[in-house]
Amino acid sequence: MHPMTYPRKARIWFCAALLAGALLLRVGLDPELRGGAARTLKNALASRSLFEAVLFLETGYTLKPGQAAPQAPAGETASSDTVPATDAAEAPSWTEAPGETEATGESAAETHSPADAPAETLPAPFTREDADFISMRGNCSYKTDKLELLTRPLGWSMQEGPKVLIIHSHSCESYTQCEGHSYLPDANFRTLQKEESVIAVGDALALELEKLGVPVLHDRSYNDYPSYNSSYAVAREKIAQWLEQTPSLVMVLDLHRDALENPVRETAKLGGVVCAPLMLVVGTDEGGLNHPHWQRNLSCALKLQALANREEPDLFKALSFRKERFNGDMTPGSLIVEVGSTENTLPEAEASMPYLARFVAQLLQLAEAEGAEAN
Repeated sequence: MHPMTYPRKARIWFCAALLAGALLLRVGLDPELRGGAARTLKNALASRSLFEAVLFLETGYTLKPGQAAPQAPAGETASSDTVPATDAAEAPSWTEAPGETEATGESAAETHSPADAPAETLPAPFTREDADFISMRGNCSYKTDKLELLTRPLGWSMQEGPKVLIIHSHSCESYTQCEGHSYLPDANFRTLQKEESVIAVGDALALELEKLGVPVLHDRSYNDYPSYNSSYAVAREKIAQWLEQTPSLVMVLDLHRDALENPVRETAKLGGVVCAPLMLVVGTDEGGLNHPHWQRNLSCALKLQALANREEPDLFKALSFRKERFNGDMTPGSLIVEVGSTENTLPEAEASMPYLARFVAQLLQLAEAEGAEAN
């Protein structure tokens, strides 16, 4: 081996170590970079370009176009000490599987719906990092320990049958009109056309949950018409009827469209598609109404948002923590989900539903695992 090989390699690896240390420090100090950095690192470690770079630094060899990286023999594990073949003709040829294409970043996400990705493995336990990444705001003054609530068991009784009820206390809420989605408003951003209101968003969520094998019920009836002021009382009666008829229900998702005090268009680009951001709303008993398990609702919301933050940190806005009850006392898994605002379009709201469905399915996985351990 040439006498200058080791000094050259030592200098290269020393500089690389300094650069890696600086990058790790930067990512560690910025929680917004952590989720994206983990996905980028995972893709980089599996990339051919990284192998070629290490190969060149270690040996000075380069792979020719179409030449594959050498494979470890069956039963052996490749290590950093593996020496590549010195004769390019000895290396196996690179062959793609029929119909297979290499895709990264947005192009890969555009060709695969999040619902296509199976969720066989149980999500990792929640950590302090998960807790710190979740922001909370709202008019409730209660002090909470996010990590303690994240690590609490859900304690749901998992039975055969539908697990999720989708309902809309404000069923007539609608979005900014766009091509292919126009309607005659019955009021400001409100319509009785179910295919153009937040009810259509509920249809999209129900469909995505069913794709993931989650049994779901969707109440598509009006609760805010003809009386808007009675909407929560009307929805409460219907929720009670559903719970009585279907004891297997553990989650009640009340889907809304937000109305911002200072209207501004907010979006999240997920998988190359413009989506409406989501916001979870959790009520309490601070307003004076009985709500014995608001902490269980909050624990559920924190878990759902933490699961989403690990994969799609731009999907959820800060969790809204409120004095009002919002029918949250009906089940420990009752949540309001604000899907976009008046500044979003219906297609943007619907585009967020595959992601919401995926994380709801993961949450139910956790509940199933808890039940299995208890038995």
